[in-house]
Amino acid sequence: MEAECAAVMDRLPPTVRLTGLGFYLALCIVGGVLGGVQLDGLLDTGRLFAVLGLLLGLALGLGGSFILLLEVLKTNDDKKEGQ
Repeated sequence: MEAECAAVMDRLPPTVRLTGLGFYLALCIVGGVLGGVQLDGLLDTGRLFAVLGLLLGLALGLGGSFILLLEVLKTNDDKKEGQ
């Protein structure tokens, strides 16, 4: 199953894959902030967990984006060498 997903992803143009990367980054940031706001509401801690959620979302988003970007660039280079 994983090999089938990788084959489908390899056929997508780099622009589509980079758009997905942007959505991944946004989802991490928004998820971190919303989770932090929920915790702040439960624990009555002001904006502490919202800021921590933002920082955690940024860290996860940037780390994951870097890995995805390397994969996109590697696949794109492999396609160029095969032509």
